[in-house]
Amino acid sequence: MLVGVGGVSSRITIKLTECVDLARKNGLCDPYAIVVAHYSNKKTITKRTKVRKKTINPSFDETFSFDLCIDACGSDSSKSDSNNMYTVMPLGGADLCEVVISFKHASPGMGDDVFLGEIRIPVRGKQQQNAVQPSAWYFLQPRTSQSRPMRTCATPPGTRLSCDNSLGSLRLKLNYTSDHVFPLATYDQLYNVLIQSIEQKPITASAVHILGEISHNKTEVAQPLVRLFTHTNVIAPMIKALADHEISKLTDPTTIFRGNTLVSKMMDEAMRLSGLHYLHATLRPIVEEIFAEKKPCEIDPSRVKDVGAIEGNLHNLQDYVGKVFEAITKSAVKCPAILCEIFHNLRECAAKYFPQNKEVRYSVVSGFIFLRFFAPAILGPKLFDLTTEPVVSVMFS
Repeated sequence: MLVGVGGVSSRITIKLTECVDLARKNGLCDPYAIVVAHYSNKKTITKRTKVRKKTINPSFDETFSFDLCIDACGSDSSKSDSNNMYTVMPLGGADLCEVVISFKHASPGMGDDVFLGEIRIPVRGKQQQNAVQPSAWYFLQPRTSQSRPMRTCATPPGTRLSCDNSLGSLRLKLNYTSDHVFPLATYDQLYNVLIQSIEQKPITASAVHILGEISHNKTEVAQPLVRLFTHTNVIAPMIKALADHEISKLTDPTTIFRGNTLVSKMMDEAMRLSGLHYLHATLRPIVEEIFAEKKPCEIDPSRVKDVGAIEGNLHNLQDYVGKVFEAITKSAVKCPAILCEIFHNLRECAAKYFPQNKEVRYSVVSGFIFLRFFAPAILGPKLFDLTTEPVVSVMFS
């Protein structure tokens, strides 16, 4: 925006020459300027230009004059100016402090006119007045918080955001956690008590079992325990001892490990900790193929717009399921030794307490390896680091 500023006697004259590259609103721009003089006693004198139609590079060539000082009556010799003018005038004389020139897009019948930008020229005292260039280009700036209109908002009155909502507001809930890590020797007694749980008879008297009983969040307990026992190479016997006790209390083989007990959570964590590379080697190629091809697999009629597409979707689904099943069944030799040992122990425990049921020795293993390892990874590949691509529900649901 090109503005010329000049002073004659005790008056300041501002000439709006032109603007370039104003913002468009809905493809249109009908700009006009508002010039506001602010005085030290809070008095304001407002004038405006005519609207320039359909242009982002308007030429104004309009001149406005303001008194540098006003008397108690608020007299201003610029009242004879033909430009539209109004004043807000409290009692008492004052000096001119600042001139604000703002631009708006005229949108009659559409509510408030759209703000395009503003500049603020400080002119209080000789030093600031002499610093103003007689003719200069100014970059339009965002509206300051003091000049933003008051609007109704959901923020309770009297709060910091209730007075300034032109850009919206963001509500955050922050949770701060402080973890204190002590020297390793501090944990020696706890470490020894936990390690002794493997040999503790009965297992219900062990520290590990007691932790599982008193903890509401079994996952938070299982994660550090699995890491501890994996580090000391005793994770398999620890899970075997807990699983043997849990299975011994059951009368129905179909309910084995169906609850969220400590041993089931430790199994989940052990599979993720020791089997993540195995999981990636088994499923990542087919998951990458699914993302690359982006074939729809939705077969629910209520979720398919074109019912005729269900047959093709079913073919895609069967093709992918076949490839996944083949990849899993051929991966047995790649399964980590520690997981093979854990699954062997679970199978022996199930067969020990349900010798007449020939299927339980297989279902107890498949319940973990399929339902709690491979299946969650297929449905949520990002959670298992199988992909970084956004998951489309019709692909994996």
